[in-house]
Amino acid sequence: MSYDKEYLKLTTVLFRAMQNVEAVIKNDISSYQLNTSEFGVLELLYNRGKQPIQSIANRLLMANSSMTYVIDKLEQKNLISRTTDAVDRRSTMVDLTVEGQQFFSSIFPNHIQTLSEIYKCLSVEELNALIESLKKIGYQAMDMNGVKK
Repeated sequence: MSYDKEYLKLTTVLFRAMQNVEAVIKNDISSYQLNTSEFGVLELLYNRGKQPIQSIANRLLMANSSMTYVIDKLEQKNLISRTTDAVDRRSTMVDLTVEGQQFFSSIFPNHIQTLSEIYKCLSVEELNALIESLKKIGYQAMDMNGVKK
């Protein structure tokens, strides 16, 4: 049995769903006067604590030059601070300032509410099944691209 039509349909549905989800998320993030890269940095620091710039860039799939620009902008807004790593003096660590912590803790619940609104059409079982299915698809695509997990 051929699944050609289903593969094409799934790909179209997946891309359209992602475009719509992305539009809602970008709109939400811009309401906080942030772009998605700035939000990503703040969210990572909020949930994981102080991080080396290189680690943030890798995690957010950004080039170092782009990451430096984002870090500069967030520092100008007094939301983050940079320090030299005490162990590896070549490495720069980034952390939320008190103002950054307060700011992000005030907007994060609203962002979670937006995500909740997007996914409320799914039961918990459907949500977990979708997560697992998308992971499988992602890992398969990584394998086809020769990317290590």
